[in-house]
Order: sequence, then C-alpha cells, then structure tokens
Amino acid sequence: MTIDPSSKARRIVVLNRWSDDFAAYHRYIDHAVHNVAYVCTPNGAAALRAPCTTHIVPDFLDEDALHAAVRACGATLGGIDRLVALSEFDLMAAARLRNSFSIPGDLPDQVVRFRDKAVMKYDIAAAGLRVPRFAALEDLGFPDAEEINAMRFPVIVKPRTGAASVGVRRVDTRAQFDALWPTLPIAGYECEEYIEGTIYHVDGFVLDGAFVIARASRYVNTCLEFAQGKPLGSVMLDPGPLNDALLTFADASLRALALVNGPFHLEIIRGRDGLYFLEIGARVGGGEIPFLFRDLYGVDLFALWVAQQSGDEARFTAQTQAAFAASTSCARGGFLMLPEPIGKVFVDAQLPQGIAALYETVLPKQHHLFDGAGGYDTILARFRYRGASEHEIAVAIHATLRDFRFTLAELATLAIFEKETLAAPHSP
Repeated sequence: MTIDPSSKARRIVVLNRWSDDFAAYHRYIDHAVHNVAYVCTPNGAAALRAPCTTHIVPDFLDEDALHAAVRACGATLGGIDRLVALSEFDLMAAARLRNSFSIPGDLPDQVVRFRDKAVMKYDIAAAGLRVPRFAALEDLGFPDAEEINAMRFPVIVKPRTGAASVGVRRVDTRAQFDALWPTLPIAGYECEEYIEGTIYHVDGFVLDGAFVIARASRYVNTCLEFAQGKPLGSVMLDPGPLNDALLTFADASLRALALVNGPFHLEIIRGRDGLYFLEIGARVGGGEIPFLFRDLYGVDLFALWVAQQSGDEARFTAQTQAAFAASTSCARGGFLMLPEPIGKVFVDAQLPQGIAALYETVLPKQHHLFDGAGGYDTILARFRYRGASEHEIAVAIHATLRDFRFTLAELATLAIFEKETLAAPHSP
C-alpha cells in the first residue's frame, strides 16, 4: 500500500464492529483535522467516543447494506479518500468496497492471500516453503479423491476464512472423514495433515518488506484446545537459533505472499523435520498480543495500522521509527487466557501472589454470565507478563495456572442468592 505524502485533511470512512476499547479511533485519527464518517453495527456505534457522522447497518455480513452505507458516507463527506477496517472479519469486505469506490488501499486480490487458508498455502508451497499436505475440499469433488488418499490421518478440517479456531475439527480416521464430508459446506472448507509439534506465532509490522518490529513466541497449548476449553498461553522466545529460524521463516512467508506494508500474525509448527507454515493474517494478532507490544515496547500496532490505512504519513513515519527503535529491547513477555466456563456465573477470584512477572490481570465483572460469546476478551481470566527471559515468563505462567483460584455459580443459584439478599432486612 502506498502512503499519500500529502498532509491535507482527508475524507475517511471507518468500518467498526467493535463495542469495547478497540473502538476508540479518536486515539488514532485526528477528527479535528480529517473528515471522518463511520459505518457501524448498533453495538459498535454505541462505543464511539468522537463526534462524527455514523451510518448503522444491522450486520456487516450484508454487503449490499454495507455498500449503501459507504455510498451514503461518501455523499456526506463529498468523496472518500481512505477506508479503515481493523477487524479480521471485515478485511475482505473493505477490500471489495475500495475496489467499488476506487479508494486506495488493499484490494481483494491482495487480501485473499491472508484470509483464505487454501490460497495462502498454495502460494507458500509454490515458494518452496514447507506446508502440511492440504486440499481445498471443493477441488476434490468427492471424499475418496487422490489427495485425501495421500494424506496421513489425523487431519484438520477447517473453514477457509475462519478465525479463532471456530469450526475447526480434528478428524482421526478415514471413516470419520467420510462421515463428516456430507455435513460440510464443501466450498468453504479445507483439510490438512495434522503435524505433531510445538506451535509458534510471529507478530509484528513490516514496512517496504522489512521488519519494523517482530517477535516470535511459543504457544502453551493451542488455539484449537482453547476453543475446546483448555487454557491458552504464549511466551516470547529469547534470542537464539530457534528465534532466528522463526523470524527467517516469517520473512520468507511474507515475501511469498507479497505483504510489503502492514501488520501480520503468522502461526508456524515445528515438526520433527523442520518448520511448517500453518496460517497467517495480515492483521494485528488477537488476544493479549497488542497489549504486550504496547506495554513492553510502547508500540501500538493498531495506531501503526490506522496511520497506514488512513494515509497519515506524518504519524506513520514517526510511529514506525519509534517502533524500529523499540525493536532492540531485550524485554520479553507472555500471556495466559482461561476460557469461558459456559453456562456458569462469575462470583469472585483470588489472584496468585508472589509472581513478579505478572503485571496485569483482567477479570470479568461480578455476576457475569458466560454465554460462549466471549471470544478472547470476556473470558474467565486474562493475564499479562513481562520479564527478562523466556524462562521467567514460562515459570510465571505455570505458577499462575497452579495458584489462581476462582468461584463460579450456576445461574439458578445466583438468582436465589440475589432474591434472598434483596428480601433480607437492612441495618439502619
């Protein structure tokens, strides 16, 4: 994406589905300088903190409504110079809107390489990088295709444009695969061999094809296991051969997919015979990743991305220079997320003591009902760590898992408790 060097006011449209602090775009866009209009879901509109023109659509999946809302924004602003979209689920829609309204920025043929898990693997394999054996199910035509016969079970079946392991399944036998086949929307799925090994992720930002800042981390458990109810953690690696190998693999992957400018979140498996590409997003990593970059290095990856998408070269240049300087820091960090105990109510928790690396804990509000919609945010607990080494962070995560205590209740039990509390006489 080319940054417009002009510093004049721009007409910017923002697609916002977020209803939390991520919707604080006033931190990133100077609304006194630029003319800004928002297209939001109802919850997203309620979260905005800057006075602005807002067009509400019931659901971003309705691209006709989205298109009409953006057209209305253009009429209000007198044109559109830039379109900003930060949610992974909106990147392709934003690309199609840029194409329709001739707005500079990432277009569909660029975005698809980072949203479609089959397309990205084809490009990675063509570049000579190691990927698991895989196949787009719509290319097979039937479950007994040659590509499936060549695969070793277990295999992983996943939506091609999914996120957060939603809809991902491990299939252990051929019989299970044959039984699953007729239940799947074939055009939307791919399958790949399961590779035994540790999963790593590399996160950062690139400018002109080079790392501005990048960190390689080791997962504790996996994203799929988190979706199945297990804790998910991550530990940044110390400098060394493995860290260097992961960064080299990440650089080669970004080049194969032609990501020249922007954020990235790449997942890599370390198998018995080397590193395997798992998947990538041209976006800021989820969960606690952006908070760690902010807290450890003073780098707001979302601020960088918005400056890039909005064409604010002055901010973008200053922020990339600061991020590059921070990239030499020896600080290491990590996170731990405990999944939702769906159907339970949060009562209280006792935080572990004496864990020096643990610097931030995020808990749900008292009496919060876990309904399964918490994603990586409104979950049982989120912990952030910082320290001087990979070992220190790993020890802190395991100590937290050992010592964290919490109390849950059934919804019916809580309702009885509240009724009794309200009926009890109060002291004068």
